Amino acid sequence: MRPLFVVALLAVAAPSAAQSVRGRVLEDGSGRPIASAVVELRADGLVRSQTQSREDGSFVLEVPAAGVYRVSAMRVGYVSLLSDPFRVLARDSVDLDFQLTAAAVRLNPVQATSTQRMAPARLAGFYDRSRRNRQGRFLTREAIEAAGASRTTDLLRRVPGLLFRNTRKGGIAVQGRGGCEPQVYLDGMDISMFRDAVTVDDMVQPEDLEGVEVYGSSSIPVEFVRNHQGDECGAVMFWTRNAL
Repeated sequence: MRPLFVVALLAVAAPSAAQSVRGRVLEDGSGRPIASAVVELRADGLVRSQTQSREDGSFVLEVPAAGVYRVSAMRVGYVSLLSDPFRVLARDSVDLDFQLTAAAVRLNPVQATSTQRMAPARLAGFYDRSRRNRQGRFLTREAIEAAGASRTTDLLRRVPGLLFRNTRKGGIAVQGRGGCEPQVYLDGMDISMFRDAVTVDDMVQPEDLEGVEVYGSSSIPVEFVRNHQGDECGAVMFWTRNAL
């Protein structure tokens, strides 16, 4: 259906020496004035004059010479209109009203792109093991952030098979099944956790962690087997975002 518009042509004697087209741009149905609509005077496929409608929807186009013209009105959010041809005589003023119909505006789709975060080279082993090793339990950076834990031991409570005990110094020690204490690594370095010397909460905080991997005694990666006390209880490995 062709959008509705009203064109009112009225030739009147004008005291000015120049020709003009005057009118208003209104919203179809409500009659509300449409401001900032682009109004153009056209002839022979060319734009001869251009203006914008005012707050009250009114506009005035200067006509360069007598002749046959068409006028268009356009505004974002409305269907553009082009009048039928009409003749402007010398020193004439023509009244022309447009009623624009509101229309949905199709915007270009937004395309979002992302770049995979590149982990430091020292973390390549952790991510490689997390992808291919099903024997260990892994907490990636995304899982750590989603947990929202305030202490590292609170984070580790999410890992099945780990137990915890209070130390004489008021800290919390990590234990494996049977009460033995697993071997602990920080960024690949063997850290002694025995006799309450230091706890994982003393050593690192969740916000500093890039990843955690936990193994039972029979599934410790060969490069981390030390054949000393703690190996029989498994291993807990912490990887920081920035080496501590």
